[in-house]
Amino acid sequence: MKTKKKGGLFAGVLMGIVMVIAGTILLWWNEGNNVRNIKTTNEVEKNVVEIAIDANPAEYNGKLIATGGSFTVEDEALTDDTFGVSVHSAALVRVVEVYQWEETEVSDDDGTSYNYEKGWHEGLIDSSSFHENGHNNPSSVDFNSDSKFAEKVTLGNFKLSSAQIEQMEANKNLGASEAKTIPEGYKASGDYVTNSANLSSPQIGDVRITWKYNDWKEVSIIAKVSGDSFVAYTSEVGKDVNYVTDGVKTAAQMIEAMRNADKMIKWLLRLFGFLLIFMGYMSFISPLTKLFGYIPILGSVVNFAFALSVFLLSVVHSLIVIIIAWFRYRPMLCLILGGVVVVSVIIIILNKKKSPAPAKQAA
Repeated sequence: MKTKKKGGLFAGVLMGIVMVIAGTILLWWNEGNNVRNIKTTNEVEKNVVEIAIDANPAEYNGKLIATGGSFTVEDEALTDDTFGVSVHSAALVRVVEVYQWEETEVSDDDGTSYNYEKGWHEGLIDSSSFHENGHNNPSSVDFNSDSKFAEKVTLGNFKLSSAQIEQMEANKNLGASEAKTIPEGYKASGDYVTNSANLSSPQIGDVRITWKYNDWKEVSIIAKVSGDSFVAYTSEVGKDVNYVTDGVKTAAQMIEAMRNADKMIKWLLRLFGFLLIFMGYMSFISPLTKLFGYIPILGSVVNFAFALSVFLLSVVHSLIVIIIAWFRYRPMLCLILGGVVVVSVIIIILNKKKSPAPAKQAA
């Protein structure tokens, strides 16, 4: 369903200014953060010591290490007492989803539109601020999502810290058949415990509950040894490293994974920053696009030209911010690259001057 609400042009322009500023700040911060990430992984690569899980912790106290192997959960099984779900694992997560309305705002030349769609969502969506009546979500729910983690997980002669255990994600589903206690008004249906009469055709306010647990058999880490356990290693640029991953990995493999994750974040934030700037500039010209939109055929052509121009402007804006940020955070690299460009241009000019002029043909 959809409802229309007229928005003022001034509000669109103001929002455009905010988006351009936000995109610019994000791009600038992202470049600095990326440099800090690069320096941190380089520092880790230089200082990390690869050890076996049966090494003597006292020999490596205070050192940055990489290790991996089979781990043991020393605690009793983790239990969701409300439903009697129990599993011997490092992590047990109860996932509670509610079938609710979700409002989405869409702006165009004619104002602001609000779309309303039904779907399963973890956590309650407050419908009191919705712009259209008749899309009411429940204000409370019988049960909430919850997470439980083991208190003692050993890796050879070492104990994982609570921060490391909490990084051991609940990666495998636990069926509703594991629920020994089902509250009144609920039933088991497939993978879920639910109060819905029919999960294939749910109603607003219906609840479905499932569980996940950590199914890892081996774990690898990069962290600093502290006693017989670990703490985060803080790099010279202030970044904490307390890396945990599934399976047995070498230090080189984990560092490469860290670099790949940093690269992905860098490019995703660059794209997001660019989109903020692009949408901000589009909001700037919204009065013009609305004006030309009333002209048949010509309006579409002009508005396409506007959009293309804004796209190119946003690209230039983003590149300028990134380049200036490079000069701020990577001055030596920029000087080297600049020097290479200048020398290359000089060589090209000198070669052109030395090239002999073509001989004139006899008449």
